[in-house]
Amino acid sequence: MNLTIKDKIILLGCSAFAGLSNGFLGGGGGVVVVTLLLTVLKLPQKKAQATALLIILPLTAVSLVVYLLGKDVQWDIVLYSTLGVFVGGTVGALLLNKLQGNTAKILFAVLLVAGGIKMLIA
Repeated sequence: MNLTIKDKIILLGCSAFAGLSNGFLGGGGGVVVVTLLLTVLKLPQKKAQATALLIILPLTAVSLVVYLLGKDVQWDIVLYSTLGVFVGGTVGALLLNKLQGNTAKILFAVLLVAGGIKMLIA
């Protein structure tokens, strides 16, 4: 894929917003990145989600260091959640490869809407 100068500038700006979101809110950067890849670069849903994971990985590492230095990590929660996240992430990635058509896009949208509603009423 050949990125234009305009694409590169948009990617830099939106990814900076994704970093701000992830660092400030502790998450949400992936949502910003997936949306960016879908709308600006017109990537298919599966490629956008897979690419976003690799974009978010270093961002998450940087945010983690900041939170570690601030001694804000609940290690007992990390310990018991890591196995579940590993298994769920593996199963989810394998399932993503099996989905047809717009199924991944619909599931992603439903998850975002459900999460937003939950946050508003909680």
